[in-house]
Parts: sequence; structure tokens; C-alpha cells
Amino acid sequence: MSQGSNTHGGQSKPTAVGFPVFALAFAPKKGRVFVGGGGGANPDPVTVVLATYDLLLSNVATASLPSLQSMFSVEEDSLDLTYIAKHEFSTMEDSVQSICVNPKEKTIIVGANCSDDQVKAGNNQNCRIFTLKNDSLLLQTAFSTTSGIDDVFQRVARFSPNGELLLTGTSDGKLSVWKWPELELAMPQLDAEGEIYDANFDSSSSTFVAVTSKKCIVVSVAKGKTVWSIDKPVVSQSKDDAEFRGARFGCGSSEGVLFLAVNAKSRKKAYVCRWTTDKWVMQRSKLVAVKPITAFTVSNDGALLGFGAADSSVNILSANTLVSKRKIRNAHNFPITALAFSPSGKTLVSGSADGTCNVVAVPEETSSTPLWVILLILILLILAGIFVIYVLEGGNDL
Repeated sequence: MSQGSNTHGGQSKPTAVGFPVFALAFAPKKGRVFVGGGGGANPDPVTVVLATYDLLLSNVATASLPSLQSMFSVEEDSLDLTYIAKHEFSTMEDSVQSICVNPKEKTIIVGANCSDDQVKAGNNQNCRIFTLKNDSLLLQTAFSTTSGIDDVFQRVARFSPNGELLLTGTSDGKLSVWKWPELELAMPQLDAEGEIYDANFDSSSSTFVAVTSKKCIVVSVAKGKTVWSIDKPVVSQSKDDAEFRGARFGCGSSEGVLFLAVNAKSRKKAYVCRWTTDKWVMQRSKLVAVKPITAFTVSNDGALLGFGAADSSVNILSANTLVSKRKIRNAHNFPITALAFSPSGKTLVSGSADGTCNVVAVPEETSSTPLWVILLILILLILAGIFVIYVLEGGNDL
């Protein structure tokens, strides 16, 4: 688990984790990130792994850890990831495809299919529930979020902000909302008729959004049905055929907004769109990349959006204007598979099948005053100074 060198001028730092990364999520209150991936049964199997890392001070030595239980204080003044603990699955099991963390307790949900034999026997206990105790990952129980004996996997898992609901979405389009911790269905299961690419609760925990490549649906948990939908991806600048790739409700400074990531089928354009959630009107759409978006997220305060693209770049946008704040080119050797902002919003961590995580520093907020306003103020100050000099030199006697 070696530290990588900083190759982007202090803006980001890669860390080799030793396995392909397909999912990651932060603990709710500090710089601790859970990373999952690995590979399933194949001629040269890669161990399926759930690992824990901390973001640490740059001046703390990390090479002399006496055991996995030893750890340092968690800070984000550096871009270092330090390994804490891991849980290894059987090499006969499938890779970790989804991770989420309960915002109110130390519970981690991990989606990883069982062995082929268990899947074929209809005993795919694919949704694993872990707890974190004394910096160790402990498997508590597991249950199935898939049905049948087909090779279906849990594509998405999200906790509601109040921690009382767990949303799961599968590769065959099934959406389930589970009461937590009872693990009973809170509403009838829905069929989105396509692989679930992304899903997310709103800040009230009463509504969620989910997208397949062709469809976006917004669902009321209380009503148990769709309250709004888009059957075909649209952007204001283009009439090209497109596909949905990501969806996030805004929060904090972007409350009342739904963000959608849309890729052109030509794979030459990618857009982010802002929709209002009161009247469901698209406020703005912006071309943000010339390669498809592969992962999408929003910061905890709702001020920033993050996305990874097929050109292996990591990007940070203003959630308000959709203007780029930072772009890390060639952040990975392969396209980004997962990314998440830290709770503080100071860093964005990305993962890739190349076996690395990259920690990106979020740029500090600067003045949003337009340049023309600043120039106008300077001109007015100069004119005021000239007027004062004119008066002091007796110009008022003319």
C-alpha cells in the first residue's frame, strides 16, 4: 500500500491500493474513506477487498505502523492516504461494486455478489453489512437485494440523510427502499427497466432520484411511485442522442436543484444539467467534457460537483454556475470508476481500475465578483480622486 508521488503541482496525489477500485465512500464526519474493488473467480483471481484509509498530516511518518490497529490523528492538511484496515473476501466472490456509509452510525453497506455456485443456487447474499470497531471492519450480516439466479449485481447503494432508509439499485433495474435497521421494504419494489447507473436521496429523505441510460425517475417514498420523470435525456445546446450517467439532488447552497450528468452517444460530449425541483424546469446545461462522464458526485454543502471522465481526468465544478474550478488531467491510467468529496469539502478522492486512488485538493473559494465590476469600481475611484484634487486646487472658484 505505497504512497504515490505528487505529480500535479500540489493539486493531487495518487496512492496505490493494490487492487482495482470500483467503489468508495467517506465516513460521515472525518477524513476516513472506505474503498472497495478487486476481482471475482477467474484464471488469475484478484482478491476482493474492502479497505479503510485515512487522510493524514504530511509531516507524520507512516512507514513505521506497528500494527493495523495503530493510527494517527485525522487531518486534511496533506493529500496522503494512510492504510488502516481491510476485509478480504473469497476470490470466488465477485468484486465490490457499491459502498455507502450510514450518516448516523458506524455501519458500512457493501455490494458484492457471492460465488457463482451460490448465485445459481438462489442464495446470493450480496448486500454485506459491516461495522467499524477499534479500527477493524467486522462483518455483521448479509442479505439479498437481487432476485433469481441470473448474474445480477447491486449497482448502487445509498443511505438517506436521516439514516433511516437504505436505497439499493441493481443491474437489472430493480429499485428497493429498505427501512433501517429492520431491513424491511419501505415501499413496493420498482422496475426502472434498465441498469441503474446512479441514485440519490434528497435532503428531506422523502424522495429519491434514479437514472438508467434512457430514463430519469423521481420517486416519492411515501407514495411509493414516480412523481416526475424524463424518458429521453435532453440538453439545451444539443439535439444529439444522449444517455444519463449520474444524478444528484442539491443540498445546502444548491437546495431545490437536481443535477444530471448526460453523455452524448457519440462519446464526444458530456454535459451537466441543473433542474429546479419546484417546477421541474431545466435552468442551465453546460458542455463540461469531450469524453463521457464515468462517475459523478456532489459535495456535502452542495457548493461543488465532481466528475470523472473517460479521458481519466478528475474535474470539480461550481454547482451554481457549472464553471470549472479544477481539472486534473491523467489522474489515473484507466477511467475513473468512483469518487467522493470528504465531509469537510477540502478534498475529492477518486478511484480507478488501475489500482489507485487519487486525492485532489479542492481549490479555496475566491471572490465571485465579476472582473468588469472590479474595473468599474477602480474607474470610479480614480474619477473621485481627480475630482477631490480639482476641488482642493480651487477648481470650485471657476
